[in-house]
Amino acid sequence: MRRLLSVERHQKILEKVASENAVDFASLADELGVSSMTIRRDLRILEESGYLKTTRGGASAQLLNTQDILLHPRAADQTLAKTQIGQYAASLIERGEVIFVGPGSTTAVFAQFLPSNFDLTVITPSLAHASLLSSRGIEVISTGGVVRDHLAQTGVIAQETIHRYIATRTIIGVGGVSKKGGLTEFVESVADVSRSMIERCEEVIVLVDPSKSGVTANYRVTGLDVVDEFVTSIEGVDSLERQVGAGATILTPNG
Repeated sequence: MRRLLSVERHQKILEKVASENAVDFASLADELGVSSMTIRRDLRILEESGYLKTTRGGASAQLLNTQDILLHPRAADQTLAKTQIGQYAASLIERGEVIFVGPGSTTAVFAQFLPSNFDLTVITPSLAHASLLSSRGIEVISTGGVVRDHLAQTGVIAQETIHRYIATRTIIGVGGVSKKGGLTEFVESVADVSRSMIERCEEVIVLVDPSKSGVTANYRVTGLDVVDEFVTSIEGVDSLERQVGAGATILTPNG
């Protein structure tokens, strides 16, 4: 049996967690043909990325978006980048803000690092983010709408809720960022919701892990010119700059 790459193991672990809600170290190690120590390390990486929650002896499903890694295995290699991006972007938020936060794995990390004592109001179409933030005592307005399998609420109800508010900032991730397509998404209804949030805020921040630079997905969200700041990892700056131009504001941790 061929030894699986780490990204392949991560995908199989998430598929098993999604289908069974809980897994244990021993059965995973046996099924994937690796040691329990390797499985523990894999689960720790996935937990740090917000995809699951480790328990005594294994891991359980958590209300966070696993769709990104399941549909795009390359994104699993961006675990550290997503953590750096999310943590840094959260540090930009100021006390008392009202912010839109879009669905996705990188915004899930951003949500984890938002301070709970900043008197924030977060408006989000993501049930995953709403669950996480409300459990930490942050005021959350969930948009309602049609719930997709990656826990994003979309459709007319979600957009009508968004249009009731003016936020200080919108923080979103996207399926792709490219010179050709601008900001794009793989799901039309998610693109529509992201566009609505962008239209109803004072400042737009887009979180871009390196796997998204140069990608043009199926559905356009908006042009690059409406973005106030792009946040990426240090390793992602060059590839992102080639897409958005040297004049765009690109922020990085420690940069």
